[in-house]
Amino acid sequence: MQKLNFHKTKYGKELLIDCIKISETKGFLINRRPYIIEFYEIFFITKGKGTFLLDDIKIPYQKGTIMFFPPNRRHEWIAESETDAYMILFEEEFIEQFFNDSLFVYRFHYFHNYNTPFHLKTQPQEFNSYLDKVKEIKSEINNLINDSDHLLRSILYYLLIILNRQYVNQHNIKGELFENIEVLKFIRSLNKNFIEKHHVNDYTQMLGISKTYLNKRLKSFGKSASDLIKTRILIEAKKELLYTNLSVSEIAYNLNFSEPANFNRFFKKLTSLTPNHFRKEFSKW
Repeated sequence: MQKLNFHKTKYGKELLIDCIKISETKGFLINRRPYIIEFYEIFFITKGKGTFLLDDIKIPYQKGTIMFFPPNRRHEWIAESETDAYMILFEEEFIEQFFNDSLFVYRFHYFHNYNTPFHLKTQPQEFNSYLDKVKEIKSEINNLINDSDHLLRSILYYLLIILNRQYVNQHNIKGELFENIEVLKFIRSLNKNFIEKHHVNDYTQMLGISKTYLNKRLKSFGKSASDLIKTRILIEAKKELLYTNLSVSEIAYNLNFSEPANFNRFFKKLTSLTPNHFRKEFSKW
Protein backbone atom coordinates (compact mmCIF):
# COMPACT_ATOMS: atom_id res chain seq x y z
CA MET A 1 0.00 0.00 0.00
CA GLN A 2 1.39 3.38 -1.02
CA LYS A 3 2.57 5.71 1.77
CA LEU A 4 2.48 9.45 1.14
CA ASN A 5 5.06 11.50 3.02
CA PHE A 6 4.98 15.25 3.48
CA HIS A 7 7.01 17.12 0.84
CA LYS A 8 8.78 19.57 3.15
CA THR A 9 10.79 21.43 0.50
CA LYS A 10 8.13 21.58 -2.21
CA TYR A 11 8.26 25.39 -2.19
CA GLY A 12 12.04 25.74 -1.93
CA LYS A 13 12.48 26.34 1.78
CA GLU A 14 11.16 23.95 4.40
CA LEU A 15 7.45 24.43 4.94
CA LEU A 16 5.36 22.02 7.02
CA ILE A 17 1.96 23.09 5.71
CA ASP A 18 0.38 22.87 2.28
CA CYS A 19 -2.98 23.58 0.67
CA ILE A 20 -4.06 21.71 -2.47
CA LYS A 21 -7.12 21.67 -4.68
CA ILE A 22 -7.85 18.20 -6.06
CA SER A 23 -8.78 19.39 -9.54
CA GLU A 24 -5.38 21.12 -9.82
CA THR A 25 -3.47 17.97 -8.86
CA LYS A 26 -2.40 15.32 -11.34
CA GLY A 27 -3.13 11.70 -10.52
CA PHE A 28 -4.84 12.28 -7.18
CA LEU A 29 -5.87 9.04 -5.49
CA ILE A 30 -9.63 9.10 -5.97
CA ASN A 31 -11.17 5.70 -6.79
CA ARG A 32 -7.72 4.09 -6.83
CA ARG A 33 -5.97 1.70 -4.49
CA PRO A 34 -5.93 2.67 -0.80
CA TYR A 35 -3.03 4.71 0.55
CA ILE A 36 -1.61 5.87 3.87
CA ILE A 37 -0.70 9.45 4.74
CA GLU A 38 1.85 10.35 7.39
CA PHE A 39 0.58 13.85 8.23
CA TYR A 40 -2.65 15.60 9.27
CA GLU A 41 -5.30 16.48 6.68
CA ILE A 42 -8.50 18.51 6.59
CA PHE A 43 -10.68 18.12 3.48
CA PHE A 44 -13.26 20.73 2.41
CA ILE A 45 -15.53 19.10 -0.20
CA THR A 46 -16.58 21.62 -2.85
CA LYS A 47 -18.10 19.22 -5.39
CA GLY A 48 -19.43 15.68 -5.68
CA LYS A 49 -20.61 12.97 -3.35
CA GLY A 50 -19.51 9.53 -2.26
CA THR A 51 -17.87 7.68 0.62
CA PHE A 52 -14.44 8.05 2.14
CA LEU A 53 -12.96 5.10 4.03
CA LEU A 54 -10.67 5.82 6.97
CA ASP A 55 -9.45 2.31 7.76
CA ASP A 56 -12.83 0.53 7.98
CA ILE A 57 -14.81 3.63 9.01
CA LYS A 58 -17.21 4.84 6.29
CA ILE A 59 -17.55 8.61 5.99
CA PRO A 60 -20.27 9.83 3.61
CA TYR A 61 -19.45 13.14 1.94
CA GLN A 62 -21.07 15.74 -0.27
CA LYS A 63 -20.56 19.41 -1.00
CA GLY A 64 -20.10 21.23 2.31
CA THR A 65 -18.67 18.25 4.21
CA ILE A 66 -15.42 18.80 6.13
CA MET A 67 -13.36 15.71 7.00
CA PHE A 68 -10.51 15.42 9.52
CA PHE A 69 -7.77 12.79 9.26
CA PRO A 70 -4.91 11.96 11.65
CA PRO A 71 -1.60 10.49 10.40
CA ASN A 72 -0.85 6.84 9.66
CA ARG A 73 -4.36 5.72 8.81
CA ARG A 74 -5.53 4.03 5.62
CA HIS A 75 -7.43 6.24 3.13
CA GLU A 76 -9.66 5.24 0.25
CA TRP A 77 -12.02 7.30 -1.91
CA ILE A 78 -15.20 5.81 -3.37
CA ALA A 79 -16.64 8.69 -5.38
CA GLU A 80 -20.17 8.41 -6.78
CA SER A 81 -19.75 11.56 -8.86
CA GLU A 82 -16.91 13.85 -9.88
CA THR A 83 -15.35 15.12 -6.67
CA ASP A 84 -13.34 18.23 -5.89
CA ALA A 85 -12.02 19.54 -2.60
CA TYR A 86 -9.49 21.81 -0.96
CA MET A 87 -7.11 20.00 1.36
CA ILE A 88 -5.03 21.49 4.16
CA LEU A 89 -2.06 19.24 4.96
CA PHE A 90 0.29 19.85 7.86
CA GLU A 91 2.84 18.19 10.08
CA GLU A 92 2.18 18.18 13.82
CA GLU A 93 5.49 19.98 14.26
CA PHE A 94 4.24 23.01 12.28
CA ILE A 95 2.21 24.39 15.16
CA GLU A 96 3.31 22.17 18.06
CA GLN A 97 6.76 23.75 18.33
CA PHE A 98 5.47 27.29 17.88
CA PHE A 99 3.07 26.91 20.82
CA ASN A 100 5.58 24.81 22.76
CA ASP A 101 2.79 22.32 23.41
CA SER A 102 3.29 18.63 22.55
CA LEU A 103 -0.44 18.04 23.03
CA PHE A 104 -1.61 20.82 20.75
CA VAL A 105 -3.34 18.80 18.00
CA TYR A 106 -4.78 16.41 20.59
CA ARG A 107 -6.82 19.21 22.13
CA PHE A 108 -9.19 19.20 19.16
CA HIS A 109 -11.94 16.58 19.26
CA TYR A 110 -12.02 15.69 15.57
CA PHE A 111 -8.54 14.24 14.92
CA HIS A 112 -8.22 11.55 17.59
CA ASN A 113 -11.81 10.78 18.53
CA TYR A 114 -13.19 7.34 19.31
CA ASN A 115 -16.91 7.93 19.74
CA THR A 116 -17.74 10.66 17.22
CA PRO A 117 -17.42 10.92 13.41
CA PHE A 118 -14.39 12.25 11.56
CA HIS A 119 -16.49 14.75 9.67
CA LEU A 120 -18.55 17.89 10.03
CA LYS A 121 -21.64 18.88 8.04
CA THR A 122 -21.97 22.58 7.32
CA GLN A 123 -24.46 25.02 5.87
CA PRO A 124 -23.42 26.91 2.69
CA GLN A 125 -22.73 30.20 4.49
CA GLU A 126 -20.62 28.48 7.16
CA PHE A 127 -18.75 26.42 4.61
CA ASN A 128 -17.96 29.46 2.46
CA SER A 129 -16.58 31.35 5.46
CA TYR A 130 -14.24 28.45 6.23
CA LEU A 131 -13.31 28.16 2.56
CA ASP A 132 -12.29 31.83 2.48
CA LYS A 133 -9.66 31.07 5.15
CA VAL A 134 -8.53 27.95 3.27
CA LYS A 135 -8.05 29.98 0.10
CA GLU A 136 -6.14 32.58 2.12
CA ILE A 137 -3.75 29.82 3.22
CA LYS A 138 -3.37 28.63 -0.37
CA SER A 139 -2.70 32.15 -1.64
CA GLU A 140 -0.09 32.79 1.05
CA ILE A 141 1.71 29.52 0.26
CA ASN A 142 1.80 30.43 -3.42
CA ASN A 143 3.34 33.82 -2.57
CA LEU A 144 5.71 33.04 0.29
CA ILE A 145 7.70 35.80 2.00
CA ASN A 146 9.81 35.87 5.16
CA ASP A 147 6.96 36.09 7.67
CA SER A 148 4.58 33.70 5.86
CA ASP A 149 5.12 30.94 8.44
CA HIS A 150 3.64 33.12 11.16
CA LEU A 151 0.62 34.17 9.13
CA LEU A 152 -0.05 30.57 8.02
CA ARG A 153 0.10 29.35 11.61
CA SER A 154 -2.32 32.04 12.76
CA ILE A 155 -4.87 31.25 10.03
CA LEU A 156 -4.58 27.49 10.66
CA TYR A 157 -4.91 28.02 14.42
CA TYR A 158 -8.04 30.13 13.86
CA LEU A 159 -9.57 27.45 11.62
CA LEU A 160 -8.79 24.64 14.06
CA ILE A 161 -10.46 26.52 16.92
CA ILE A 162 -13.56 27.57 14.95
CA LEU A 163 -14.02 24.10 13.44
CA ASN A 164 -13.64 22.51 16.86
CA ARG A 165 -16.37 24.75 18.28
CA GLN A 166 -18.81 23.70 15.56
CA TYR A 167 -17.74 20.05 15.81
CA VAL A 168 -18.37 20.04 19.59
CA ASN A 169 -21.81 21.60 19.11
CA GLN A 170 -22.82 19.37 16.21
CA HIS A 171 -21.84 16.14 17.95
CA ASN A 172 -23.03 17.19 21.45
CA ILE A 173 -19.62 16.77 23.05
CA LYS A 174 -19.42 17.88 26.65
CA GLY A 175 -16.34 19.50 28.12
CA GLU A 176 -13.90 22.28 27.43
CA LEU A 177 -11.17 22.40 24.81
CA PHE A 178 -8.25 22.19 27.24
CA GLU A 179 -9.54 19.71 29.83
CA ASN A 180 -8.35 16.18 30.70
CA ILE A 181 -4.62 16.66 30.19
CA GLU A 182 -4.00 13.07 31.33
CA VAL A 183 -6.37 11.77 28.65
CA LEU A 184 -4.60 13.81 25.96
CA LYS A 185 -1.23 12.51 27.10
CA PHE A 186 -2.53 8.94 27.09
CA ILE A 187 -4.01 9.22 23.57
CA ARG A 188 -0.78 10.77 22.27
CA SER A 189 1.34 8.08 23.90
CA LEU A 190 -1.00 5.36 22.62
CA ASN A 191 -0.72 6.56 19.03
CA LYS A 192 3.06 6.55 19.25
CA ASN A 193 3.56 3.31 21.22
CA PHE A 194 0.63 0.93 20.59
CA ILE A 195 2.76 -1.58 18.67
CA GLU A 196 5.33 -1.98 21.45
CA LYS A 197 3.07 -1.47 24.46
CA HIS A 198 -0.14 -3.49 24.83
CA HIS A 199 -0.90 -3.12 28.54
CA VAL A 200 -2.50 -0.32 30.53
CA ASN A 201 0.31 -0.48 33.11
CA ASP A 202 2.84 0.41 30.39
CA TYR A 203 1.07 3.73 29.88
CA THR A 204 0.25 4.53 33.49
CA GLN A 205 3.91 4.08 34.37
CA MET A 206 4.93 6.49 31.60
CA LEU A 207 2.29 9.00 32.71
CA GLY A 208 2.94 8.55 36.44
CA ILE A 209 -0.72 7.93 37.30
CA SER A 210 -2.78 4.96 38.47
CA LYS A 211 -4.95 2.76 36.27
CA THR A 212 -8.02 3.73 38.32
CA TYR A 213 -7.33 7.43 37.88
CA LEU A 214 -6.77 7.08 34.11
CA ASN A 215 -10.02 5.16 33.61
CA LYS A 216 -11.88 7.74 35.65
CA ARG A 217 -10.56 10.49 33.40
CA LEU A 218 -11.46 8.43 30.30
CA LYS A 219 -15.15 8.29 31.19
CA SER A 220 -15.86 11.05 28.65
CA PHE A 221 -14.67 8.66 25.91
CA GLY A 222 -17.06 5.94 27.05
CA LYS A 223 -14.21 3.40 26.90
CA SER A 224 -11.58 2.14 29.31
CA ALA A 225 -7.84 2.47 28.69
CA SER A 226 -7.72 -1.24 27.86
CA ASP A 227 -10.54 -0.82 25.30
CA LEU A 228 -8.71 2.03 23.58
CA ILE A 229 -5.44 0.09 23.39
CA LYS A 230 -7.20 -2.93 21.89
CA THR A 231 -9.09 -0.72 19.42
CA ARG A 232 -5.88 0.90 18.16
CA ILE A 233 -4.09 -2.46 17.78
CA LEU A 234 -7.13 -3.89 15.97
CA ILE A 235 -7.17 -0.98 13.49
CA GLU A 236 -3.56 -1.73 12.58
CA ALA A 237 -4.16 -5.49 12.43
CA LYS A 238 -7.08 -5.09 10.00
CA LYS A 239 -5.03 -2.76 7.82
CA GLU A 240 -2.19 -5.30 7.61
CA LEU A 241 -4.54 -8.20 6.90
CA LEU A 242 -6.49 -6.41 4.19
CA TYR A 243 -3.79 -4.48 2.39
CA THR A 244 -0.54 -6.47 2.68
CA ASN A 245 0.47 -9.97 1.66
CA LEU A 246 2.22 -10.64 4.97
CA SER A 247 1.35 -13.92 6.65
CA VAL A 248 -0.74 -13.90 9.82
CA SER A 249 2.35 -14.97 11.76
CA GLU A 250 4.38 -12.08 10.34
CA ILE A 251 1.65 -9.61 11.23
CA ALA A 252 1.44 -11.05 14.74
CA TYR A 253 5.16 -10.57 15.34
CA ASN A 254 5.13 -7.11 13.71
CA LEU A 255 2.43 -6.11 16.19
CA ASN A 256 4.56 -7.44 19.06
CA PHE A 257 2.47 -10.49 19.98
CA SER A 258 4.66 -13.16 21.56
CA GLU A 259 2.98 -15.92 19.54
CA PRO A 260 0.64 -16.00 16.52
CA ALA A 261 -1.83 -17.97 18.66
CA ASN A 262 -2.11 -14.99 21.03
CA PHE A 263 -2.82 -12.70 18.07
CA ASN A 264 -5.46 -15.12 16.77
CA ARG A 265 -7.23 -15.16 20.15
CA PHE A 266 -7.04 -11.37 20.43
CA PHE A 267 -8.45 -10.84 16.94
CA LYS A 268 -11.24 -13.41 17.22
CA LYS A 269 -12.37 -12.08 20.59
CA LEU A 270 -12.83 -8.61 19.11
CA THR A 271 -14.24 -9.51 15.68
CA SER A 272 -15.67 -13.04 16.08
CA LEU A 273 -13.47 -14.03 13.11
CA THR A 274 -10.00 -15.49 12.91
CA PRO A 275 -7.45 -13.32 11.07
CA ASN A 276 -7.45 -15.77 8.14
CA HIS A 277 -11.25 -15.76 7.88
CA PHE A 278 -11.33 -11.96 8.10
CA ARG A 279 -8.73 -11.67 5.33
CA LYS A 280 -10.53 -14.18 3.11
CA GLU A 281 -13.87 -12.40 3.49
CA PHE A 282 -12.79 -8.77 3.17
CA SER A 283 -9.36 -8.61 1.52
CA LYS A 284 -9.00 -6.45 -1.61
CA TRP A 285 -5.75 -8.06 -2.69
